[in-house]
Amino acid sequence: MSPSRVLAAVGLLLSCAATTRAADPPNLSGTWTLNHAQSDDAVAKVKDAAGSEYVQGGPSWATETWFPWGTKFNEGERVMLRDVLVGAVRGFERVEVEQTASEIKTIHGEEGLRVFYFKRAAAGTNIVTGEKVKRIAQWKGDQLLLESAGAKGSSKEVLSLAPAGNQLIHSLHIEMDLLKHAIEMRLVYDRVPVAP
Repeated sequence: MSPSRVLAAVGLLLSCAATTRAADPPNLSGTWTLNHAQSDDAVAKVKDAAGSEYVQGGPSWATETWFPWGTKFNEGERVMLRDVLVGAVRGFERVEVEQTASEIKTIHGEEGLRVFYFKRAAAGTNIVTGEKVKRIAQWKGDQLLLESAGAKGSSKEVLSLAPAGNQLIHSLHIEMDLLKHAIEMRLVYDRVPVAP
């Protein structure tokens, strides 16, 4: 192959690589408020996955004993987790997102700051259970994938912008040892306009 053809082939490959290179990811930064009409009922989803608000036990006449017959020892924990989760989902009403090239922060009220790094895993504390978790963030096209995993549970989240850029779509999958089944929910947020 002649040198001119080799140069032409290299030039063609470079131009193809430039056109297929991924564009910059969307900027999710801003303050967002929950659109209830377009979102799943987060409280109902938690209650369904966590089960009854009451401790399940044996015969009603045995409830005065120290350990009610038939009661699972983790039932009290399950009911407590249910209460904590129901309270925590109320923090979904408003979220602030701060995004840079190296990290993304989600802020849910005063207690709910989470930091994810794009180039390495981050250590943090689960805002619901208080356990230590490992956090990972990565872009898959225009979708931001967030994962948190600890000893007793994990969550997987997908964040993306609606085509007009005025809504944030948040899909959430939570697994915890004490839940009857995973919590799956889809939340839609409207962007809060920035004051002039």
